[in-house]
Amino acid sequence: MKILTASEAAKLLRTDVRTLQKQAQKGNYPANVCGRVGRKYLFDEEALMEFVFSKKVVA
Repeated sequence: MKILTASEAAKLLRTDVRTLQKQAQKGNYPANVCGRVGRKYLFDEEALMEFVFSKKVVA
């Protein structure tokens, strides 16, 4: 298990760090993917990638 900061996770997902933090604040990520320590959001890399690629896209 590798823990990523919000900026590292944003680079991995190729998104803005503020967008990622807003999504985390809204609760868009399950507890096993994202957690908060103080004012910082931390992400489990493996769980994050599994969560992102398991999402079903409806067009």
